[in-house]
Amino acid sequence: MASQRIMVIGGTGQVGRPLVRRLRATGADVVVAARHPGAGGVALDLADTVSLAKAARGFDAAYLTTPLGPQETRIGLGAVDALVAAGVGKIVYLAAHQLDAMAAIPHFATKIPIRDAICATASGVVLAPNFFFQNDLLVRDAIVRGGVYPLPVGFAGVWSIDVEDIAVAAARALTQSRWDGQVVPLCGPDRLTGNDLAANWAQALGRPVAYGGDAIAPFIDAMKAKVPGFEAWFAHDFERMMQVTQMLGCPASDADCAATRSIVGRAPRSHTAFAREAVQNAAHSATGD
Repeated sequence: MASQRIMVIGGTGQVGRPLVRRLRATGADVVVAARHPGAGGVALDLADTVSLAKAARGFDAAYLTTPLGPQETRIGLGAVDALVAAGVGKIVYLAAHQLDAMAAIPHFATKIPIRDAICATASGVVLAPNFFFQNDLLVRDAIVRGGVYPLPVGFAGVWSIDVEDIAVAAARALTQSRWDGQVVPLCGPDRLTGNDLAANWAQALGRPVAYGGDAIAPFIDAMKAKVPGFEAWFAHDFERMMQVTQMLGCPASDADCAATRSIVGRAPRSHTAFAREAVQNAAHSATGD
């Protein structure tokens, strides 16, 4: 039996990389499509729908992630049309959890029409992850060196999840039919507030880490200084995301958590375990082990 041929669009990203690794471990014929895909991949500008349709011919399935920005809806809908026109049998799209409830966040609102287009296909799957544990790595220096957890997530609570668990879910959605036609929430096992996140890092480091508080503007200023391309649209988007998150959280129901366990095939990893592993990996890197 021939192996399944899968295009991973965004295969160099933080979900795409572990997804490619997991798919290849199953024996799937995987091709990375990205701006800079590396050896054996397809160089692709997702906005170029003609090139995408040509490149996608002959693939059984495709994983789709769309670039943040004001053109996300246009680019995403064009990509869906191109993949369908190319005869790709299944599209698995990475969206976000609570899109409708949190649509005041620009990069949530831009995903809603793409989600709906995927749901209109016969076997499409929409993965809807909560916040990522790996967001913490953007502020690792502040946590490790400064003893402050600076992401202003507030006290309503998020159910963050590890990108490795998202990759497991994506691999299963691409290679099995059980979740066809569904929007699948992906949530971590615990409600996490700013204080909880700081406490988990403190436990992993063995020294105090304090939550930096709910002020959003200082964090945005720090991101502008640190992250190339963190321009006006992204600053506004992040500000709205933190405002909405502080008001509403990003809540997960018992049904959401059960759906996550089902598609991951086990309980998702905890933030405590993630922080502990991140500290261990940093220590090994420092010693060259």
